[in-house]
Amino acid sequence: MFIREVSKTIKGKKYIQHQLMESFRIEKGPRQKLILNLGTLDLPKEKHKELANRINIIINNKMTLIDIKASAEVEPLANHYAEQIIKQRLNNDKIESDKKEKNIQQVDLNTVTNSQARTIGAEHIVLEEIKQYKLNNILKNIGFTEQQITYALILIVGRLLFPSSERKTVNWANNMSGIKELLKTDLKIYDNALHRTAVKLWENHEEIESKLSKKAKEIFDLKETIILYDLTNTYFEGTKEKSNIVGYGKSKERRNDRPLITLALTVDGDGFAKKSNILPGNPSEPESLEDMLDKIEQDSYKTCFNYPKTIVIDAGIASEDNLEKIRNRGMKYVAVSRKKKYAENMWENSKEEELKLSDKKNTLKVKLVKTETEAFLLCESKAKEIKEKGIINRRMQGFEKEIKLINEKLKKKKTIKKYEYVLQKIGRLQERYKLGNYYKITIDQDKGIATKIKFEFTDTAAKRKQAAGKYVIRTNRLDLTAEEISKIHRSLTMIEQSFRSMKGELGLRPNYHQTDEPTKAHIYITVIAYHIVCSIIKKLQKKEINYTWKTIRDILATHVRITTTFNNENDEVIHIRNNTNPEAKQIELYNALKVKHKPLPMFKTKVKNNKLKDVVQKMKV
Repeated sequence: MFIREVSKTIKGKKYIQHQLMESFRIEKGPRQKLILNLGTLDLPKEKHKELANRINIIINNKMTLIDIKASAEVEPLANHYAEQIIKQRLNNDKIESDKKEKNIQQVDLNTVTNSQARTIGAEHIVLEEIKQYKLNNILKNIGFTEQQITYALILIVGRLLFPSSERKTVNWANNMSGIKELLKTDLKIYDNALHRTAVKLWENHEEIESKLSKKAKEIFDLKETIILYDLTNTYFEGTKEKSNIVGYGKSKERRNDRPLITLALTVDGDGFAKKSNILPGNPSEPESLEDMLDKIEQDSYKTCFNYPKTIVIDAGIASEDNLEKIRNRGMKYVAVSRKKKYAENMWENSKEEELKLSDKKNTLKVKLVKTETEAFLLCESKAKEIKEKGIINRRMQGFEKEIKLINEKLKKKKTIKKYEYVLQKIGRLQERYKLGNYYKITIDQDKGIATKIKFEFTDTAAKRKQAAGKYVIRTNRLDLTAEEISKIHRSLTMIEQSFRSMKGELGLRPNYHQTDEPTKAHIYITVIAYHIVCSIIKKLQKKEINYTWKTIRDILATHVRITTTFNNENDEVIHIRNNTNPEAKQIELYNALKVKHKPLPMFKTKVKNNKLKDVVQKMKV
């Protein structure tokens, strides 16, 4: 083998390319054959022969015949190009193994090597689930080309298995995963193509989501009479100074210093995502509902939701204005009430019930009162009481500690003691610890200089502690019992779990994009990925397998596809590309999801060694 340098001139500019060649002889004389295009080598010309020889040693599986390796700059290049050549052989000359036919070889055990290990387990189950949703057909009907469909699948599977940026997804698809083998493609994967495909997915998000929702309903026979709606926000790396869609405000992840964007999501009572919307900045929660109600009522979504619909919302969205909007559309609601005061004797004549919660450890005490138009359910949770009192106590302890520190500094020299400054500092502490009017604070002063801070509890602190663990659910569903109202409200945990999954397991954050369309596209890929993962988990739960998506990924991570290479008695190099055998837990998952245990068949190829002794001798020299 040798490396040939060729040049091309395009528009007056000269380009150098390198090719790996092989000489051979026929009756009419010597000939040369192109083995591999190497691109432009960043390697001194005097090292080209060393690289060619080293590649020949590797692909002919004779690395054990010599003790020395190539130089540090040649060895990684040789391994890279040798891997490409072996891939070519397996693609071009592969023969699917016939397991019924015996194939016995005498093998030199010293030549057995394994290489090109690629994960296939989790990729396999995700692609099989995508087939059930017929996502390829959905994208094709929208106008995606075959290449764009392949890029879209790589984006979605990548987000499920290796959540990261498009650039890192390229490395995952090319060097870590067997996704390209499973998709039966040799398509070049590069980040700009993934960026463009992601934006195209976002541009068609309403139609894609509608079709996915409809398909989930068919697969699982979903009733969809309950619709859960909530918002979450996520932060960005970088400043996003040129963005029109980000804003600042209260971050759900306590990153108030970062620019934010909001995701609005509806899911059904089984946890399946139905509709998403990306809202600019950090909008007011109550104001976000009307747009989602409009979209739910669109004709395309009437195929996804049965009537009458019950919207389930948390207190942040349940303003009087929003509840009136829901009623005006002929819908029902179950909401956490925002009312602060009720008649003192409102629940006086109501019978108290004790409901067992799903964890079978905690209980919920409830009292139900129905009026002509609404039902109000007073709930008392011991677990919630302990949690809320703990939060209040931690805030109060932190606040009091800071006040005591300021008091100590007022006794020392060289500290700022101006009354206005101390007053401002206390105001900041009240804002940080969110204690409102829990304390009555007075500051002793002498000629504008603060001397001592005094504080005492107000009735507000005592009332808040007394109200800890209590909340009221209101609904215009007068047909429901206390237990039914509570159960519907508790289904809001479905949407909270959805948000946690998106942020923790599916790469909603971090988001490094600086322009708006790619930013939205990054978020939307996570939403599509959640459609798929929710379906997989639901199927496993039916078989009483209650794993998180992270656990499923970890279990399947060791099911890989690998190339085994060895030399036989005829000095032929044999490459076998095959899957590792699935382990017990992997088989359990495959059986539950009704997918094949072996995603791909075994392939083999055989190559005769040529002039290898001469090459080895030259390497020794």
